[in-house]
Amino acid sequence: MFGDVRGTRTDKALQFLGIPYAKPPTGDLRWRSPESPAQWSPDIYNATTRPPGCPQKYCTKYLPDSGCPTETSEDCLYLNVWTPLEGTNTMKYPVMVFFHGGAFKWGYPSAEVYDGNNIVSHGEVVLVTVAYRIGLLGFLYTGDREDDCHGNYGIQDQRLALNWVRENIQNFGGDPGKVMAFGESAGAQSVFIHMLSPKSYGLFQSAAVQSAPFGIPYRTKLQALGVANAIYLLLGCFIGDVKCLRSKSVEEIDEAQEKSMLTLTSFKVINYFEPIGPIIDEDENPLQPMEALRKNKVRNIPTILGTLKDEGRMFIHGILNTSMPPLLYEAALGVFKPSHFFQINREYPLQEGVNDLRDTLGQLATDYLFTCSNRNVSRLRAKDNMETYRFVFEHAAEYPSASADHSFCEGHVCHAAELPYLFGNFIGRNVTEDEIRLSREMMTYWTNFAHTSNPNYGMRVPDIRWPTYEYQTSKKATMHFITPRDELIESYRDDFCDFWDTVEYEK
Repeated sequence: MFGDVRGTRTDKALQFLGIPYAKPPTGDLRWRSPESPAQWSPDIYNATTRPPGCPQKYCTKYLPDSGCPTETSEDCLYLNVWTPLEGTNTMKYPVMVFFHGGAFKWGYPSAEVYDGNNIVSHGEVVLVTVAYRIGLLGFLYTGDREDDCHGNYGIQDQRLALNWVRENIQNFGGDPGKVMAFGESAGAQSVFIHMLSPKSYGLFQSAAVQSAPFGIPYRTKLQALGVANAIYLLLGCFIGDVKCLRSKSVEEIDEAQEKSMLTLTSFKVINYFEPIGPIIDEDENPLQPMEALRKNKVRNIPTILGTLKDEGRMFIHGILNTSMPPLLYEAALGVFKPSHFFQINREYPLQEGVNDLRDTLGQLATDYLFTCSNRNVSRLRAKDNMETYRFVFEHAAEYPSASADHSFCEGHVCHAAELPYLFGNFIGRNVTEDEIRLSREMMTYWTNFAHTSNPNYGMRVPDIRWPTYEYQTSKKATMHFITPRDELIESYRDDFCDFWDTVEYEK
């Protein structure tokens, strides 16, 4: 511990906001591996206000307002802790460590949707939400020279936070030997990277991987240099002049990051969905996820793994704010995977009389990036007898979108729609009894999993026993989160997933 901290007592939990787990990654520490913070003892650190988010531009353009920070700073490596009201350093509550999503470019762990009061009081767990460097500041790779930007700094930040939990969480009533890492989208990808990395071995004992876009391959170092070269040019630096990059302000770097989204930085169109993020290297992230599973390089720990019904809709409608006529749709298929154009066109054909094919392309993106690649990961895990609990979330919230720009998600189950239910935070709206039940069931399964590595046993008994997913079986083993009642289903878009499994996700 680096010193005592002062938090606040709510009606449901003890709350500590903005505890520093690393030195500010500024000045000479920009684009460097994170370092533990300096001691502040004998002073008491005032952990009573939400810290700033990591630098990110145009967050509300892409994410609901409730998931974005109102203030940002390069000094952003903080974490939040919620512990039950009875929490003392003699308690042994299981610990849930959450990594937020946002395509490795946006997101804010102190957002209201991730507030821990409800899930902590419901399941008697300790919750930790973690900020990590995102965008170019977290993932820029320029080469392997000593002064280069080596990439994957955000992953290193997360690991330092997991180490902080191991060394300090007992002071908040948590059990450092019973840690569950969970995340959504980019946060889910992060959890999976830590399941693969030998450096993260032993830092958590169970995991939940929610809406990981396994269909998006990570860039190789060579491909990542394409991003770097675009950034050099956008910032007015000679290619290879890292000193020039380091001289730029956060605002200049953020603006170059936004402009780079419109620049060709990869010959794989699929990389557009995640233009900046982890790279494949020898140190932090050595293999693509499914390749790692095929080579038995992923830790065998109990894992919850699943997706949502309309994951791809937000990405397709967010990119295309006008209709997509048949010719543009077929052109998109041709660029996406030209070697499989005719097969894909047969599986997702033009529809007579439909002149806007965005919904069709959105379903294709949902299947390829999320549903089917996640089924593939589930099968690979099950084949090696890895304990996996698979889910599909299919409840469309009965309220207007949290952001006017996301009105296309109304009546649909867009990416991240499960998060208010999982954390029990319905910001600025009334909820139905069915939605309250759905939220309680999800919190029960997840917190039970933190307690016992099994969603069926813990503080509460859920309505339905959730079985493990098995390899190529007809057993009803996928949990279908839906109103009015959850159910177990036997298959989910299996015909389409059988097709995508023949295409190969990583090529």
